Amino acid sequence: MKQLFFPLLLGIALSGCTGKPTGEQAKTDTAKLDYPFPHKYSIDWQPGDEKNAVIVLNALKKYVAGDLQGTFEPFADSVEFIGDQFFFKGKKDSLVRIFTQIRGDMTSISKDFDTWLTVYYPDKKETWVTLWYTEKWTDKKGKSDSLYYTDDVMLKDGKIRIYDEKIRRFPEPPAKK
Repeated sequence: MKQLFFPLLLGIALSGCTGKPTGEQAKTDTAKLDYPFPHKYSIDWQPGDEKNAVIVLNALKKYVAGDLQGTFEPFADSVEFIGDQFFFKGKKDSLVRIFTQIRGDMTSISKDFDTWLTVYYPDKKETWVTLWYTEKWTDKKGKSDSLYYTDDVMLKDGKIRIYDEKIRRFPEPPAKK
């Protein structure tokens, strides 16, 4: 009886394996889909090398610590930075001067990350790291505030070339009666 039990159990277990991906594992052939809107950027991507996320996160950690030279160390010599009502395209040294003043106006800053995602676009040979986080700060006048960020950071050859920052303001708390 014991000799029949193991092969029977193994047969039942193997019959449940179809070899076909299910649910989230199934990959759709995007070439055959009829998208209702055109896309401006490639939708052909794959998971990227997480060392790129570490590069970006270390730069932000140095920014929080007030180390502006360290913050911009992984940036390329020519860089593009896009923010809320702010656009910069030029030499890294000029961007360092701008952010030194901005960071200098704050006494404390923190970043609380929800998550990040690293993707690679083989047709463009670009790696992008997208970050989702809340930033809180206190300025030199003692005023505290916070914003929710979604940042898209493009890296090539281990250097940050584009930093595209989007913000969401939190609603004002209800007035106390």
